[in-house]
Amino acid sequence: MSSHAEILHTRASSLLTLIDGLQIENDLTSARRTLDDWRTEMFSLINNIHLTTTNKLDSLTGRLHQLKQRRSAILRQEIIPNLSKVVIERRKNLSEQELNDIKKKITKTDSDLQVFGRLLAKISNDEKKLVEQIEILKSIQRENAELSSLDNISKMQRRFILDSCHSPFIAVSDDNHMLIEDDDHLVLFDEQRRINEIPWQTKQDGSFIGSIKDLTYSNYLGQFCVLSSLNFFTIDPHMSTLDKIEQLKPSTGSHYQSIACIPNSSDAFFALTTSGSRTNIERWSFLSASLIKRWYHDIFESDDRLISCIRANETCLAICIKQQKTEKGSQNQNEQWRVDIFDFTLVRMYRGVNLKAGGLGTYITPFDDRSWLAINGNDIWLLGEQGECVEEKSINEREQLHNIIVKDEDSNKQRQYIVKMGKPAELRII
Repeated sequence: MSSHAEILHTRASSLLTLIDGLQIENDLTSARRTLDDWRTEMFSLINNIHLTTTNKLDSLTGRLHQLKQRRSAILRQEIIPNLSKVVIERRKNLSEQELNDIKKKITKTDSDLQVFGRLLAKISNDEKKLVEQIEILKSIQRENAELSSLDNISKMQRRFILDSCHSPFIAVSDDNHMLIEDDDHLVLFDEQRRINEIPWQTKQDGSFIGSIKDLTYSNYLGQFCVLSSLNFFTIDPHMSTLDKIEQLKPSTGSHYQSIACIPNSSDAFFALTTSGSRTNIERWSFLSASLIKRWYHDIFESDDRLISCIRANETCLAICIKQQKTEKGSQNQNEQWRVDIFDFTLVRMYRGVNLKAGGLGTYITPFDDRSWLAINGNDIWLLGEQGECVEEKSINEREQLHNIIVKDEDSNKQRQYIVKMGKPAELRII
């Protein structure tokens, strides 16, 4: 045992030496400066091209108006009437001077049209080049898109067929065990197979426990957390036992809605819905099984009505909020989802952008230590650390998406997605 501890100590010390010896701050600063310079230069080039081309188009528009007004007037008022008298009415013959004058005017008009045609061809060629550049930029964007792995969600590494999929809830452990709700069962998988099923009953020992409200994983407990309306449970992924934790109870008049476990901490946040359809937040300690603090609904904005999901990373809490606004003089209510970022004292750090109107719920998972993945139906958003939209994607409507869990990058810099589908009813590893 002591030799094993000595090996681990040596390895940990080596890692610490390696981390302390990383001297890449200047490289990162230089890369950031290069990126900012590129952005500035691109904006300058785009503005110059836009201004030059706009001037060309304005000039061409003016020349077109002149061509129409002047040449059309000459053709309509002078040339065609005089020629008509000769060709159609046969009233008189035009003199050679008059015919030459008409010929010069027709030739001039024809020449003007040819020049105008060449200018139009030039503009069309410029437009084609702009479209090509846009496509090149789009291609670069696609190649560098973080969500490119979801372009074809049907191409998965592995899939598990489910009995039904009415529930969006899914959780993944540190050692890649997966827990889902499927047809009134909690089903446990590893990466290769279905391990076990635990029946979920609305009543246990004669007491009502309610429907499942959320699933997540606590790396402090080393267990899955299962939240019903009125109770908190844990599941050991290796023992497949469901245990009810009696010490954790929702406050009087409230029901559990969602849970967020702080990574590498014994604390967790609970979102609770009150009888007045408002939301409270509580912070509990798993270590002492005690309430640390409760925040009431005044931490939210006046139009906020519902929380569907809360999740935490090591520094902050992300909360999926539905806001409900009624326009003056209108019976219609505008319901928008957004993701706000709070610190662990429940001070709002950033108000997120509006993502989507309606939908049954918005669910969120940490994408990395600075960004989040939000899911509402078949719409997916990659959100930055301030709740801003970095990337957006929609899944083919022939399939129905319920939820996604994002796994950390592996040694090959590949990010893995655990996807729970509603149509078809499947659990997919992408």
